Amino acid sequence: MKNQEHATFYARLYNPFWQGGTVFTFVALGMLVLKGLEISENMDFSPHSFWVVCGTGMLVYGLFSSIISLAIETDMNQYWSRSTGVYALLMGLGGCLAWLFSGLMLSEAASFKWIFMVVTFGYLLFLSLMRFMRKVVFLAQQEDNRWMGRRK
Repeated sequence: MKNQEHATFYARLYNPFWQGGTVFTFVALGMLVLKGLEISENMDFSPHSFWVVCGTGMLVYGLFSSIISLAIETDMNQYWSRSTGVYALLMGLGGCLAWLFSGLMLSEAASFKWIFMVVTFGYLLFLSLMRFMRKVVFLAQQEDNRWMGRRK
């Protein structure tokens, strides 16, 4: 029974939709907490704070999604396409939430347009690096197996 629970956890962990949903939940909760503190007049936040929360969620998703891509054993191209789709969806939904809570469009939110471009480029770079690392490890394992076969 315990192995089945671990298998289901890992199946969910490897699913980009589950990853994106988890990150979006935390982004939404962060924005709700900020808005609640702002409404209760306990703290005064800049409207840009909501865009910071959105950008942070995108960065966290990009980092964890690219690291988890190392463990994907089946079709990595399928994982990549789903992961980038979820990233775009997360950017759109997070941006809509930030706009609703802050009242600022992305173009009005100072330099956040550039920050989002940098985070997106970093996400694609992370994915590419992980794919390259995976290929290097695969080639090293093949070479190791070849050398081990010669010693016997």
